[in-house]
Amino acid sequence: MVLQRYAWWCAALVAGLAACDSGSGATADAVSGADAVVGDSTAKLDSQTADSTGKDATTSADGTPSGDANTDAAPTKAILTARSLQYDADLHGVWGASADDVWIVGSKGALLHWNGKVLVARKSGTEKDLYGVGGTGPNDVWLVGQDGIALHWNGVSLVEDSPADTKLTLRAVASAGGVVFAVGDTGTIYLRDQTGWKLQNSKASFNLFGIAAAGVGQVWAVGEQGQAVKLSGGSWSVTSLPKANKSLRAAATSPTGKFFAVGDASYLAGTNAGTWEVTLANDPENRDLHGIWASADNEAWAIGTKGALLHLSGKKWQMDQIAGTYNKLKNFEAMWGPPTKAAGTDAFAVGAEGAGVRFDATTGKWLDFRAETAADLRQIVALADGSVVACGTAGTVVKAADVAAPFYDLAAPITGSDVFDCAATGSDLWIAGSAGLVGKLGAAGWVIEALTSPADVRGIADAGGTVLAVGNDGKAWARGAAGWAPEATGSQLPLAGVAAAGGKAFAVGAVGTVLLREGGVWKKEPIAETADLHRVIAWGDGEALAMGDGGVLWLRQAGKWAKVYEAPGLPLYGALRKADGTLVAVGWAGTLVVGKPGGAFVKIESKAANVLRGIAATAKGALAVGLKGGVFAVADQLP
Repeated sequence: MVLQRYAWWCAALVAGLAACDSGSGATADAVSGADAVVGDSTAKLDSQTADSTGKDATTSADGTPSGDANTDAAPTKAILTARSLQYDADLHGVWGASADDVWIVGSKGALLHWNGKVLVARKSGTEKDLYGVGGTGPNDVWLVGQDGIALHWNGVSLVEDSPADTKLTLRAVASAGGVVFAVGDTGTIYLRDQTGWKLQNSKASFNLFGIAAAGVGQVWAVGEQGQAVKLSGGSWSVTSLPKANKSLRAAATSPTGKFFAVGDASYLAGTNAGTWEVTLANDPENRDLHGIWASADNEAWAIGTKGALLHLSGKKWQMDQIAGTYNKLKNFEAMWGPPTKAAGTDAFAVGAEGAGVRFDATTGKWLDFRAETAADLRQIVALADGSVVACGTAGTVVKAADVAAPFYDLAAPITGSDVFDCAATGSDLWIAGSAGLVGKLGAAGWVIEALTSPADVRGIADAGGTVLAVGNDGKAWARGAAGWAPEATGSQLPLAGVAAAGGKAFAVGAVGTVLLREGGVWKKEPIAETADLHRVIAWGDGEALAMGDGGVLWLRQAGKWAKVYEAPGLPLYGALRKADGTLVAVGWAGTLVVGKPGGAFVKIESKAANVLRGIAATAKGALAVGLKGGVFAVADQLP
């Protein structure tokens, strides 16, 4: 399915983020991988004007012998067009197995996952509206929605497992004791155990919007006109909550089993010794309340329309507010938090137009939830089928069907681990990351093959039947049919990137280190450079391009390295080679350096301030990625 693009914040803000990453020092983060060859581009890229407020952080002069011919030239179209990961769908439900494993669902099949550090879209496989999410644990999560659809996350994949006997919309789901309950329109209630879905006799004909379960025999579902349904002794009964004449929207339970319910016109109620009692909302606007979270009998939050936020502390509900301004007046539809409000845990609320807030238990405040941009994207690689994969910090590995399509999380089982590089080897995708991380995504799914060395793995590449990896402390590894084996490099300096072509492989790293691998043996290449090198690409028979701090570009031809570009203060981090032989390097402050062997290399100002870490292309166009989740379409024709 095609998931809509969503926006939790403005694309212009993302485009204008000027992240500080000098790239200097022997331990600086680096990006590495194999060369991406570009075919002739026939599809036109978006020519909308890029953010023109971004300033080049570099103040040094261009060091090319021919001068910087394009620095002052005004481009006729945007060089980089921001299209970062954005979410603006209406979000209807949120639930977590823990504070770092949270699922969010919304309109047209919108599905987002929070891993404790970043929020990334996943494919739901449907364009139907999803309204509710819940489960029993990290490997048992249920999503329900329009036309009775039910999707199940089993810890590996998301599969449809809908009740066979209904097309009525399901709006909420809850679990207790390993049993799942789903409720929806016209009093529909389903119970699911190990044998499958079972339709319940709810004795209700009104729509049900929320459900909470304290145990298999302690379940409340709430709905229209202040009515509710209770499960007790194995049967359901209908009751009306006191002083409720409008729709009840959500229910929750505290860790000890006290139930709460909220609804339209600031309705608030809670159970006391099993009896419902109405409590005063203290909201002069009487805004509708759609979400409720209770971390204790006397500690709870309710959220709703126009930014309504109420806090129960002790015996009274008081007005609260979201600390930020972006979501201050948004309409919220759902809320979830961990069973206990322990220090360092988070809670979440979501709503219309991608609205989201997160409760920071450390500070005790609700904040705008726009953390999706927190992932620094370190590399992007083009696959043989025209798709592209980007990887980065906090376990981020996302894929788009083509350069214009939305990105979706590939659900790599590496939460919290930074990914520094990714590479395509045939039909497989390889990733490399912190503390010896290497992993492969093939037809059978993910396989993590962590190396025994604790060194960070900074680069990974396909060397024609062998996968090569390099990392800190001058370490290198090769993977053949027997698995991974270490290789001596003769260097103890950190290695940042690796690439291979024509039976030769190259690794680059700190203090101008360049290594050549031929016949399975690594040796140092003569090169008069002391700047840290961050990446290398290779093609043909021993041709390569290395780049790094000081804006240096070193070109290898006929077995010799020559410096073809230098710009002090302008670190370069990634590059690609086009089919016509043009080389494009990217780096600090949205800068591109373009040239051909035998000709001049020139700097192009893109007016996008993001630090770019990688670039890749297919026949349909090119994308550059960088810090703070930056994704940019690269113009098909560069000046």
